[in-house]
Amino acid sequence: MYDVLYKTTVLAILLLYAGTADAHGSLRCKGRIIDVGDSAAKVLALCGNPSGRTVTRVPVRAAVGTGFTRFAGFSISEQWVYDRGYGKFPAVLYLYEGKIRRIDHLPHRSGDY
Repeated sequence: MYDVLYKTTVLAILLLYAGTADAHGSLRCKGRIIDVGDSAAKVLALCGNPSGRTVTRVPVRAAVGTGFTRFAGFSISEQWVYDRGYGKFPAVLYLYEGKIRRIDHLPHRSGDY
């Protein structure tokens, strides 16, 4: 029950602020820059585990010769929230297939993640 409530809360926060955040941000961890295109492994090595994490299976469709599409399987999409400490806004990393696709900074603290 707690896990469902936690994921729902994190997802609601992400959806609420996704439209207002900078879509071309970067993140600094241990003096190194984390940027779009970096791997999840690099983020974990430099920034550690996120304070919030949402994993979603996304259906993938493929084109067929007739102009239609067909179901081809699932991909993994993730949102990681990093609480960066006092005086810094939380960062949200959007990952697709293990690579960072977008980094946002929430405009203010919203409580627990």
